Amino acid sequence: MNKALFASMVLMGAIASTASHAETIKPVRVSQADLAGSIFNRKDTVTKNENGNRSSDAVTYTSPDNAYQTGVYKSGPLHEEIKGPEGLPYNEFLYFLSGSVKLTSSDGSVMVVKTGEGVTLPKGWTGQFDTKGYTKLYVTYDPAEANKAKQ
Repeated sequence: MNKALFASMVLMGAIASTASHAETIKPVRVSQADLAGSIFNRKDTVTKNENGNRSSDAVTYTSPDNAYQTGVYKSGPLHEEIKGPEGLPYNEFLYFLSGSVKLTSSDGSVMVVKTGEGVTLPKGWTGQFDTKGYTKLYVTYDPAEANKAKQ
């Protein structure tokens, strides 16, 4: 057997071996029990109590490039101002499992999003976020993180 053929066979074997040992990518499930609140009992849930607002964040998935993330978040009463010039630093979809939020955009327009409803806040949105408390399922996407990963 010539050296070139042997080297090719070794290389192909290494590639096949690597491919067969690659990690299988699997779906990430959030159960009904999780959404009912048990997810906040996980050890990796981040709970904060800042300025009288208690919140809990259970991240369910973060993409390898850190640009895309999903999770379940719970907040007590909150008034938050998201100001310019950049505004919200990422795109976010929120689906309310409980509670509601009043969103007042910087032009003064108001939207109330209630339990069972969803809303998308585009990157750059500015305004006020007011709630008496809620639990949401969320998805965020940050194109800046995706661009960092490509560099």
